Parts: sequence; structure tokens; C-alpha cells
Amino acid sequence: MSMLARLSLPVLLLLTTACQSFSGLEAPEVSLSSLRLESVGVFEHRWQAVLRARNPNDRAVTIKALDYEILVNGERLARGNNNEAITLPALDDVLITTSVSTSLLGTLQQLQRLQQNAGEPLNYQLKGSARVAGLAFPIHFDREGEFTLPMGTPPAQ
Repeated sequence: MSMLARLSLPVLLLLTTACQSFSGLEAPEVSLSSLRLESVGVFEHRWQAVLRARNPNDRAVTIKALDYEILVNGERLARGNNNEAITLPALDDVLITTSVSTSLLGTLQQLQRLQQNAGEPLNYQLKGSARVAGLAFPIHFDREGEFTLPMGTPPAQ
């Protein structure tokens, strides 16, 4: 391996860190606010995913694009993206509404597994990357949490 090849990776990592440090920006925080089924088709389901993007900086930040996936109990439920520029005010947050789709077969398989553990909390993970104006490289995010599905109405006796 040549000397140039051995030095390339450390130099690239140093430049990446330096670019983010010189910009003086902290990474925006992205979390899942809500997920709602919009439509059911023969082959796919369309969902409305609402993400909350929080800006910890004392100046406005523009997110140029988001690419993310939502996992439930470790299995991918949906993948989505948003290519509309969104400006986050300083020290504030913004809700970002996106649409995602899932395959009918994949959703049915997940629902079947969820029914086996009805009433138990479900773990979710939102992970992806955000392209922020002024930064050369995307910022990655990975947020975890849990929720419980509402129980159905008990049958009348």
C-alpha cells in the first residue's frame, strides 16, 4: 500500500471534522412525531410520517434533503425522503410532513408478528441522514423510542 493511500483516510477524516467545526453548527436533531395510515392499495400502503427537526444552534439552519427509514422491533417498516428545503429557525423546531409507502405483504407480516405480542410496548428506530446547507457531508441521525398500539374496544357482553 502506498504512502499516499495510507495518509488519504486520516486526512479525509480530519477535513470532514474541520469543515463541521469551522461552520460552528451543531447537528439538527430529527425524531418521529407521528405516523398515520393514509391509504391502502392492492400492493402498497401509503403513510404520512411527521418528523420533528430541532435546531440547537443560535442561527437558522436549512435542511436541503432528508433520507430516512423507520424500523419497528428491528424490522424496516418504511423508507422515506424529503427533497424540499426546510429552514429551521434558531433554537426552535419544525414539523416536516412526508409520505412513505410500504408493501402490502411486508405490512401484513409485521402486523401478524405484532398481534402475537399485543399490548406490549414496541420499539421503533428512526435513522437516516440530513443534508444541511453549508456542510459538505450529510449529518447522520439515529433516534430510538417506544410506543404502545391502542388496544381495540373490548367486545360487548
